[in-house]
Amino acid sequence: MGRRWQALWEGFRGKPAASAEASRSEPMPESLLEEPLAGSRRHRDSQTEKALLTECLTPRERETCLLLLEGYTLKETASRLGIGYSTANTHQTAIYKKLHVKSRAELIINYFNIFKSHQ
Repeated sequence: MGRRWQALWEGFRGKPAASAEASRSEPMPESLLEEPLAGSRRHRDSQTEKALLTECLTPRERETCLLLLEGYTLKETASRLGIGYSTANTHQTAIYKKLHVKSRAELIINYFNIFKSHQ
């Protein structure tokens, strides 16, 4: 481990930086041991992970998500699905939590292609 990384790691752990010999006896974090992935492989793995996340949505959440991705407002989505606004809002909140997004824009950026390919 380079001195800079060692200093950062030790600082993160709340310990003063130790000598190089002492730090070798401690295990390195897994994230630092992994080889960097090629860009296309990382993108493919990311798409696979996102596709797996979409599997945890209920059928009704999936319907709601498709309408949201098509640009419908929450009120329009509720009307098209024949549910109340608050129910549509509950579905939207569950979708955001399950897919780890915080906004409609983030949902569209990350999941538009995945949902369109599964139709």
